[in-house]
Amino acid sequence: MMIYDYEIKTKNREEILYVYLDIGQEFAKLNASKKKKKLKEIIEEYLEKNNILFKGTTVAILVGGLVVGTLTLKNPIKEIEKDASVFSTTTISTLIKSEEERDVVEEKVEEMEDVQEIIQEESSTSQEESTVSNSKSTASKSVSKDQSGNMNQTVEVPVVEEEKTYVTVYRSNGQVLKLELEEYVIGVVGAEMPASFHIEALKAQAILVRTYALKSLEIGLRLTDNSSTQNYKSNAELENVWGSSFRTYYNKIKSAVEATKGMYLTYNGEIIDAVYHSTSNGVTEDAKNVWGNSVPYLVSVTSPYDSLNSSFNYEKTFTYAELSRLLGFSISSNTLFELQSLTEGNRVSKFLIDNQVYSGVDLRTKLGLRSATFEIVKSENTVTFVTIGFGHGVGMSQYGANGMAKNGSSYQDILKHYYTGVTLSHK
Repeated sequence: MMIYDYEIKTKNREEILYVYLDIGQEFAKLNASKKKKKLKEIIEEYLEKNNILFKGTTVAILVGGLVVGTLTLKNPIKEIEKDASVFSTTTISTLIKSEEERDVVEEKVEEMEDVQEIIQEESSTSQEESTVSNSKSTASKSVSKDQSGNMNQTVEVPVVEEEKTYVTVYRSNGQVLKLELEEYVIGVVGAEMPASFHIEALKAQAILVRTYALKSLEIGLRLTDNSSTQNYKSNAELENVWGSSFRTYYNKIKSAVEATKGMYLTYNGEIIDAVYHSTSNGVTEDAKNVWGNSVPYLVSVTSPYDSLNSSFNYEKTFTYAELSRLLGFSISSNTLFELQSLTEGNRVSKFLIDNQVYSGVDLRTKLGLRSATFEIVKSENTVTFVTIGFGHGVGMSQYGANGMAKNGSSYQDILKHYYTGVTLSHK
């Protein structure tokens, strides 16, 4: 199926169906006969197959995130006659407003033109060309004839916004993607937080992801698709992870992203460093104890719901030979292991092994521990590190946020709890 997603929105009391075509993958695979198949029939089959009730008349066709045209129907789709639609097309050249946007769609231009050609076969009457004005957002207007032959103007459908933010993602497989910010946020939220979490926790996560991306653009940090910045997964990768739950989870995350569109966090007018982690030990950590610098909004706060994570406690066992190799000196069952001090967040501040003093952060990094909150259990042949929590502990705890949401907290409550003194801003 060349349709990979849809939305039904209501504007001026009329439903509008937005149909997203995946021409980069599915369309290219279609044979010649299928390419000639009327798009209206494809849309009808998609609606019927997925039991989608659409009561409106206007269908917006989106390719690569851009509206390439609208299909206006005289009657609801399932009752429409074949000759009852007029297609209004917007030229590719007017849709692409900048060189940056040209880069995003240049590989899709030919496919867009093919899609437009097929859609135009749906028209049994004359076509009207719509143009893009210099305003911030413009719309293509679709028209249809009533039974008396008079032309009726339908609801305006947004075509393109002049001001969009794009991010570049350097993927581990060597690909370089240029994505519209909100599309990127969906892919990161899906990769970073369990989709089964409460919607308010997902909203909080979406705002943090967007904030992190905007800060990265501001300081020139290259975004990757792994934990060196923020994890990101494409729709295909998310479908591989979620399987049959893909559509449910994708729509849930998309809803959280759309509900917080354009929102990000600031402190004294500056975009914050929106760091976050999986699971706290019950108290978050002060940034100074992890990275050495005090940050007024990244201080230690309570996080009582973290223990709900099934992996709240975790054990990792090493032989003495493995520890010797990882730490660079000889360690045996006779070696002294001693906790010397803790941080405000109840994580290891100083830990003595033989005559070497380590910070909890150092040992977490060198030994690949889940957190810097740990105790050790020695045996004749091994040392077991029993950790509590998962991650560096600074900023929002994702499991803590989910616990707060389940207990009635909004995404605003969650963010203001974990980031002291911040302001929720909107671009």
